[in-house]
Amino acid sequence: MTWETNHIRELVLRTQLAGFALLLLAESYEASVAVCVLLPLLVEFKIKDAITFLQNDYNREMWRIKDLWAICFALGFVLAGESVVGGSFYPVSIAPALPDTRSENPGPGMFLVATRGLDGSHFGRSVVYLVAHGNDGTLGLIVNRSSDISLSEALPDLEHEQATTHALYYGGPVGLPMILMLMRSESATEGMENIADDVYISSERRLLEEALAAKKPERELRFYLGYSGWATGQLDSELVRGSWHVIAADADAIFSGETDSLWNRLIERLEPIGIQVDSQPSLPTLALAAN
Repeated sequence: MTWETNHIRELVLRTQLAGFALLLLAESYEASVAVCVLLPLLVEFKIKDAITFLQNDYNREMWRIKDLWAICFALGFVLAGESVVGGSFYPVSIAPALPDTRSENPGPGMFLVATRGLDGSHFGRSVVYLVAHGNDGTLGLIVNRSSDISLSEALPDLEHEQATTHALYYGGPVGLPMILMLMRSESATEGMENIADDVYISSERRLLEEALAAKKPERELRFYLGYSGWATGQLDSELVRGSWHVIAADADAIFSGETDSLWNRLIERLEPIGIQVDSQPSLPTLALAAN
């Protein structure tokens, strides 16, 4: 019975190896124990118990062991997947879950966050606040590039003292002689166009002077030199290439005093550096995030 005994040991080993393989599929501690400890021990016990039958007729009883091994393997697979399908186990996360950046379509009130792959290009490390998007194209403002130029320097004929306290932001390469304003307001005024929530846009000189006269602070008023524009379908093509993340904009972030670091904070959440677990828990593959 030497050959038969060796074959039994081989079956036991295969079962244990299968348990360790299923560990990669198990999404919780409980499932891992069930798959990798309990099932192999059960199969090993059953196989040893079956040895007594094999002493009489090895060929007749061997099929029972093979079937038992297959059944337990399938049961382990079901238990490992129960955390995904049935939700009875809480998954163990090695890295924070990434937001589904493609779940939102581009539109007014959204952020375009440049991917790491755009580094070195004109839009590298930029965060664009979308103002308009439709059949006529797309318009947005880069909100995280401040300048040392004050509003009073750009418009020297302004007689408001407040003009010296407001710096210009670089909104984009299009229409550079033009200054656009983003402001927060509880209600709309003639000449203002609502983008989303309490954020409005305007390019009217009258509203600019009224805002300065009201001494609106930077947390409610921003000035941008130029804007960013895309022809019809151009932005969609860039999204297909994976050049941008599209996420809901944070109005507080636009008017905060830390806009220069906005891209760094967003990209750390959207594209963490390091080895990331695949976002689909049923796939035990690992992906190395781009540096």
